[in-house]
Amino acid sequence: MIRFIAVLLSAFLITACGESDNSEPPAELVDFKQTLKVKELWSVDTGKGVNQLFVKLFPLLLDDRIVVSDRDGTVSAYNIKTGVQLWETELDTVISGGVGGNENNLVVTSRNGLVFLLDSKGELIWKVDASSEVLMPAQIAGSLIIIRSVDGLISALDIDDGSEVWTFKRDVPALSLRGNSSPIIKQGYIFNGLDNGRLVTLDLLDGHTVFDIAVASPSGRSELERLVDIDGHAVIEKDMLYMASYQGRIVSIDIRRGQLSWSRKLSTYSGVSHSNSGLFISDDKDAIWALDSSNGATLWKQEKLKARQITRPVTIKNTLVVADFEAYLHFLSPFDGHFVARVETDGSGIIVPPVERDGRLYVITRDGELSAFELE
Repeated sequence: MIRFIAVLLSAFLITACGESDNSEPPAELVDFKQTLKVKELWSVDTGKGVNQLFVKLFPLLLDDRIVVSDRDGTVSAYNIKTGVQLWETELDTVISGGVGGNENNLVVTSRNGLVFLLDSKGELIWKVDASSEVLMPAQIAGSLIIIRSVDGLISALDIDDGSEVWTFKRDVPALSLRGNSSPIIKQGYIFNGLDNGRLVTLDLLDGHTVFDIAVASPSGRSELERLVDIDGHAVIEKDMLYMASYQGRIVSIDIRRGQLSWSRKLSTYSGVSHSNSGLFISDDKDAIWALDSSNGATLWKQEKLKARQITRPVTIKNTLVVADFEAYLHFLSPFDGHFVARVETDGSGIIVPPVERDGRLYVITRDGELSAFELE
């Protein structure tokens, strides 16, 4: 419990230090000729949203609906084509990780360490206690629910009753960022970046360690300088895993052999995205990078959104999009990084990366406005 409190306090201190030490103001938005038309299809108010910068309530996009939550425990589903609400469920809890799951079952996690399983219509099936707060959506793999909690525990729960099947524990450093990376489940294994800058790969069935690789190694004298937390998104493409850390590096790892392919120094909170055009990263200064996925070489760098607290880049129809602290959506060319469109939403800020499906973009703001967009 003492370590957990220390981690939370450290995270708040890091946030405070970042705000006071960073004298660079947010970049002013510059005018440009918009060559891409972006059409808003629908927009709905989903609830109270979230009033804390470090809490990200991730939506779950399914075949015909999108499921979202607000901070106060409201979980709701909307038709992805029309935005019409399908159902709403009130949970007596403070939600911390958004919604995870699949077409048949939904998993919601809370600030006080509760895990809720709902059916596809939002009816509660069961709830159980996790070891601590869960900040990322849980995932379902067959009969298992995989959760990652802030105390360094990765757990597999039985989907039938929530009972614990196995756990993996790794100590959390005395100082860490407020957040966690989301496990990737592929080919019977779980790939997860940890707070100490390492990638651990676990067997899905029993949780034993398959391999453990350093993505970044701590350096420097102070605890702050030695922070190499992996909190951002990672991706696997054709047996290559791309992962990056804060104050560390981005790496390419062959998951068949557990071997490093290439690495380069780069710091990010939000992680990595991949498309046919390469790898895309928003770094810790809010510059956007495009890298060659085969060797990590820089293809281009866009610095006109610096200090605007942008999200991880997302690709849609040969276009790149990021969102910022003023709830603008910025659309860029993935080939050279020039701006092609800009869309203003409700002004409350966007901290969860947009989600793409079938050429449509789904965006949720901090005030809980959920919108769907289409590129014309």
